Amino acid sequence: MAFSLFGHAEESLKRPKIGLVLSGGGAKGFAHVGALKVIEEAGIPVDFITGTSVGSIVGGLYAVGYDACMLEDIIQSQNWEKLLSNSSKREYVSAITKEEQTRYLISLPIETRKISIPIGLLNGQNVMEFFTYLTYGYHDVTDFSKLPIPFECIAADIATGEEVVLNKGFLPKAIRASMAVPAAIAACEIDGRMLVDGGIVNNFPVDRCREMGADIIIGIDIQDDLLTKDKIKSIPDVISQLTSLMSIERSEKNRKNVDILIRPDISGYSGSSFDTESAIVLMKRGEEAARKILPELIRMRDSLGIVPVVKETRKLPDDNELITISKIEVEGTEKTNVVSFLGKMGITKDKKVTIQHIRQSISRIYAAGNYENVDFRISGDAQKTIYIIVKESSTQRLNIGVHYDTDLQASALINTTIYNDRVSGSNLSLDAKLSSLPMFSARYSLDRGWKPGFTALCSFTSDKIWGYENGDKAAEINVQLTNLQVATQAVISGAFRISIGASLERFRFGDIIGTHNFIELRDATFYNYFAKLKLDEFDKPYFPTKGWAFDGFFKLITDNGWTYNKKTPVGLFGFSIKGANRISDRLTLLPSFYSQFTSASTAPVYYRSFIGGFQRTNYFGGYIPFAGLRRMELSADNAAIARLDLRLRMWQKVFVSVDSNVGMYGDSTSPFTKGNFMVGGGLSIAYDSVVGPIEFNISTSNLNQKITAFFALGYYF
Repeated sequence: MAFSLFGHAEESLKRPKIGLVLSGGGAKGFAHVGALKVIEEAGIPVDFITGTSVGSIVGGLYAVGYDACMLEDIIQSQNWEKLLSNSSKREYVSAITKEEQTRYLISLPIETRKISIPIGLLNGQNVMEFFTYLTYGYHDVTDFSKLPIPFECIAADIATGEEVVLNKGFLPKAIRASMAVPAAIAACEIDGRMLVDGGIVNNFPVDRCREMGADIIIGIDIQDDLLTKDKIKSIPDVISQLTSLMSIERSEKNRKNVDILIRPDISGYSGSSFDTESAIVLMKRGEEAARKILPELIRMRDSLGIVPVVKETRKLPDDNELITISKIEVEGTEKTNVVSFLGKMGITKDKKVTIQHIRQSISRIYAAGNYENVDFRISGDAQKTIYIIVKESSTQRLNIGVHYDTDLQASALINTTIYNDRVSGSNLSLDAKLSSLPMFSARYSLDRGWKPGFTALCSFTSDKIWGYENGDKAAEINVQLTNLQVATQAVISGAFRISIGASLERFRFGDIIGTHNFIELRDATFYNYFAKLKLDEFDKPYFPTKGWAFDGFFKLITDNGWTYNKKTPVGLFGFSIKGANRISDRLTLLPSFYSQFTSASTAPVYYRSFIGGFQRTNYFGGYIPFAGLRRMELSADNAAIARLDLRLRMWQKVFVSVDSNVGMYGDSTSPFTKGNFMVGGGLSIAYDSVVGPIEFNISTSNLNQKITAFFALGYYF
């Protein structure tokens, strides 16, 4: 319960009208909420609200009935890193797409045979969906003066530079337009105009609040003073400075037109300080700044004869509320089949569904990667209509990845993916890995969900196998693999990916430097049959805190399509299972198990298990990581390794982990009873950077009794 922001209706007609103005300022706007808590405590009613950028977010939500305490809870419960990103929840991403999304640093659309540069780093999908959820119940209110508190927010027309006052339309979209920081968040189209953050024209819209009819203005200003040149050190600093420069004169004028001004101390924080720790401090500072003028607020209240009224605040919409859908309308699907689109939502006419189901359906459609934005609104009383507005993405993309590690050195990945049919999941993907060990591949896939689909692959891969003697590198063997593969595949329950197929695999060996102890090391061609099962339910592809993943295979190896060495085919099977269990906010336990076995007394050397290192790439399928050995330091027909890592998050994106593993290996078909024992472990430090994980590991084992170091930067591919 909180003091009402409205007061008695009869009283409101007699007294002067009070306006609330909230400035822009990015994450520093968390301070608005703390200041509002004190304004409520003073029992000050609010008759009008205007806001810009983050001020439009806080102001818009305040206008529909959320009080300061509720806003505080909302802010502290959010994962701001995900909310302010283009990423989807991994649980909604298809099994195939998950593999692709973890490889690229840059993804650019190709339009009319030209590479297109996005107009913003972020498309705003996640924040728009969140605002839509928070304002459920007011989706039909197209005149913002009809909200519980009349509201206006400010945007700018990026084409003309004109100020645009948003007081009508769809409230979440108006808020979204007002916060579209140029170059950071994509512009928002409303009524044919491309709108961006209003901070470049009117970052403290006191004048607009006066025009609404406010007699008394309470302003909360979290704008920065102009930065000196020695304090401009980052892109957010540059954006903040440009915004201030363009609107400083008007902000100064508006500041003089405020009756009660609250200016929280926002030093030490920038417009990009979107994390829970910063939010808590900034809200506290906003409260402290407002509390200093609490006596002034109380004097104003008493002079106006205002009697505080206790009124229940708006609660979050009930995700489990059942609503009846009478109609679904979709706009913007020029290149997709609407019937198939609706089928993916799992919602039919006259069906009762929960709000949560609608939100999850929207998230799944967006996660498929076919749309830049998927917006929705729910209209109507007893019978609801869902309006869905999509913006289709390009059917062709250029994707780029970069990686460096101490084993394979520097490499770059260039990929072009062409979507032939958005709904059916038909696409062609072309890869070129540029490095001292190049790789080229072309893959066509038809993803039909649980129904059997199709995939065809043609690839050329090169790699190095290192031979070791007495712990020292004794041989370097260049090997190339040409792989032609066809398979059928299906995805069960949106998670398990099953594939069955056949492949032609041609191994060719190049230069061999030094000595080696491999037998039968010659060029060879194999005709194989395989079955694969994959599952990935990690919450994050790198540094997961919960979930698990499974990757298993069975392969029949032949040299003529029927037999191997005129005998029965060689059976090869293996699996890995990895988990993440969050013990606390900072501590995560990561158990895993790796194995590969053969049915033959001696497996073909090409299909042995190659053990050692921290690499995540596995082009040949026989690589098993092991902390304490260098990459491919050990090989065996059969191997089983158990691993347990304990990872501590030291700071927001810095992790330290203790890595340990034990295993058995050998050429016997009974490695657990007749194999060799191995144990190893080490320490790792990693940073989750914008260019991918940066990792440094040191480890040792009972086999080489040497310190092994490994460094890697960038996404693996």
